Amino acid sequence: MGTNADRGQTTLDFAIGVGLFLLVVAFVVAFVPGIFEPFERTDDGTQVADRIATTLATDVLGDPAEPYVLDADCTVEFFDGTDGSTDCRFDTDADGPSEVFALDASTGLNVTVSERGGGVVALDGTTLAAGDAVPEGRSVTTARRAVHVNETTYRLFVRVW
Repeated sequence: MGTNADRGQTTLDFAIGVGLFLLVVAFVVAFVPGIFEPFERTDDGTQVADRIATTLATDVLGDPAEPYVLDADCTVEFFDGTDGSTDCRFDTDADGPSEVFALDASTGLNVTVSERGGGVVALDGTTLAAGDAVPEGRSVTTARRAVHVNETTYRLFVRVW
């Protein structure tokens, strides 16, 4: 037997091994970042606006047994920022709607109750608008719910940016 019989690896074996290694590395680089994507914070305000609008309309500003029917006293307290009733389902000591929903400082929030014509509703002398001013030149996500206050139908708008 010559020296070729004593070789442990041929050029073809080496090429196949390196090729498989590169394929595995390419697979890991391509797919592993996607595994962690659900846990990363995204700037998608659609889910945040929808969650806040539904929570306000079905639980926080009224009775969960009667969703989309807002309690007038709790609604005034939410928008006025006063602490007058202990029956409300939100932290009355919170400083604005962003703090009620524990949003970070980088997320803007505006909550408004409007009439069908677009005017902001005033209830017991309180204008039903709270939060930051809606920016003009920035993308804003809006969630809208039809709500009843004192037997009148209004629109609840939650804007997030």
